[in-house]
Amino acid sequence: MLQPYVDRLDEWRYSAVAPYVLGAVLDVGCGQRGLRRALAPDNTYVGIDVGGGDGQGSAYALPFGDHSFDTVTLCEILEHLDRPLHALSEAARVARTRIVITVPNDYSLVRLARLALGRPVEIEHEHILSYNGWNLTRLLERVGFGVVEEFSYPLRLQCVCNLSIRSRFGYWLFCVADRAGDLKPKIAATQ
Repeated sequence: MLQPYVDRLDEWRYSAVAPYVLGAVLDVGCGQRGLRRALAPDNTYVGIDVGGGDGQGSAYALPFGDHSFDTVTLCEILEHLDRPLHALSEAARVARTRIVITVPNDYSLVRLARLALGRPVEIEHEHILSYNGWNLTRLLERVGFGVVEEFSYPLRLQCVCNLSIRSRFGYWLFCVADRAGDLKPKIAATQ
């Protein structure tokens, strides 16, 4: 019953990520490889996950050489990891140009409403860390990447609707970062 709803939200997230993907992409924690469907046909895609994908592997030890991919994505994975800096160091090692991250937004309306109602803020029990733009930016800087764009999306009104717009209070936080020294915003031509 909920799966079509979850699938639609995932499609929204991947369609918001896709314009920021440059060239060959490594999708770390790819799950069902949903990002692949949103990418332009000229993007080369490799998905890796502990449970499968195009290959099995860990975010802590990516089985690829240095600078193997133009873009590395980590969509909805960092909040599950107890060593995010280690995972980001590996992503930075294999990324030539860009890292794109999505995580649940600390400042989403859903989280703020739960806080105001005295309910647990973290909806997913397997999430062990939470992020906002400030702490994600600091982590990326530590691995030699600088944020070129950050936004939250979609504006989600629990039990009412989801609005396909960007907002400070959007459900997911998106962070697009380029290798330091190459901090001009770049968006794929497919946007």
